[in-house]
Amino acid sequence: MTNLDADLYRRLLESSQEGVVLVDAQDPQHPVVYVNAAFLALTGYPRDELLGRNLRLLQAGDHDQDVRQRLRDCLSKGESCHVLLRNYRKDGTLFWNEISVRPLRDAGGKISYFAGFHRDASERLRRAAQPGRDAGAAPPPPPAPREDRLTGLCTFAYLEESLKRAWAAAQIERHGIAVFSIDIDALELYNTTFGRAAGDSTIRRVAHCIAGCLRRASDVTARVDGGSLIAFAPGVPEEQALRIAQTIAERVRELRIHHPRSSILRYVSVSVGVAVAIPDGALEPAGLLQKARQRLQVAKESGRNCAA
Repeated sequence: MTNLDADLYRRLLESSQEGVVLVDAQDPQHPVVYVNAAFLALTGYPRDELLGRNLRLLQAGDHDQDVRQRLRDCLSKGESCHVLLRNYRKDGTLFWNEISVRPLRDAGGKISYFAGFHRDASERLRRAAQPGRDAGAAPPPPPAPREDRLTGLCTFAYLEESLKRAWAAAQIERHGIAVFSIDIDALELYNTTFGRAAGDSTIRRVAHCIAGCLRRASDVTARVDGGSLIAFAPGVPEEQALRIAQTIAERVRELRIHHPRSSILRYVSVSVGVAVAIPDGALEPAGLLQKARQRLQVAKESGRNCAA
């Protein structure tokens, strides 16, 4: 290839609206050797922070995605692959990365590079979560406030929006979503005994404890009102979801917040309901939230301070 040809190819790649990445297929770490301007704009990373590194850095610790195994299998076989991954920009914001990966072979037929073509699919998934909206409809309302003032967690409205986006992605990837409905037991009695300010302090402590049990970047925890919280976790099977729910109840007990008037325990406790579903046409996000609330009622009827 002449220098002129190489310059034309480089300019072609740099002008592409798709994010283009080349990784070294011979190095087992698959380091990045080239990124174009569109990929830098998509991820917010400067070029020097990407070159020489594996693109796992875009997952920001969110490695519990079944689709990653399919991507690894395709790469190991030297096959093209099309996947949808949760990725995170340098500023921490989530986006859905639609990736087409193709092997590039040298003159001897050996795979020397993998070329990745990246698009932000977040808007398409958002629209997929609103199937009744047509092109002539009024623009969507502004995004819900993200932060609950009391706890610093998400608001319930923000969680609902996030769940719709995760739901649309789960329909494509065919993985489940776990929803947790949580109530602080006997909170009214606690407020009566120690006052509203102490009650608010306890809500904050319990909320942060619960959020600590759901720490993946894709997990979302929100306060509904009072001592009621909702959380969801994509890609979590039913058995694991129940273990997480049991861990939430255990960790709150371990806070050992004294509650002398509770008939359940002498310390603050929570009841947790958990529901898991793989999205399909027969169930909507609101239906899964309702199932989690029903399971919470089962936990309360079972004596509280437990998960169901």
